[in-house]
Amino acid sequence: MDPRKVFLIELHEIIKDYSEIRNQLVDPSEDNIIWDEFKLSKEEVNALKKYNFDDVALSAIEKTVRDTILGAFHDAFALLDAVADPNIVEVDKTWLGLALSERELNEEEENEEFLHDEIYGAYWDWLEQRNKDK
Repeated sequence: MDPRKVFLIELHEIIKDYSEIRNQLVDPSEDNIIWDEFKLSKEEVNALKKYNFDDVALSAIEKTVRDTILGAFHDAFALLDAVADPNIVEVDKTWLGLALSERELNEEEENEEFLHDEIYGAYWDWLEQRNKDK
């Protein structure tokens, strides 16, 4: 199967898995969030505990989350494909996007940075950009 198709199919599975948040809503905890920056406060946990979510409400919430995640990936890919321009970072020249390509067996770039590692660190850069004009 075409590697791009494999990636996109797997992406839909990841989106589905991450949208299934009913356990976090039914049994909220400060520990349900992995990354410290997004940990729920005691007040947020208590607010969620006040709700008695039924299966229909949980299904609606999960569909909304899945749609939102899919939309986020769509917009990120539009930025990669250069059919959208950066919104908060000023670039010096025309935005040409980025290319992701299939690797060859045993192909490895020296000192290569991986996007899955960089995404968390980029959060602080994003915050800085968001607060730059405020």
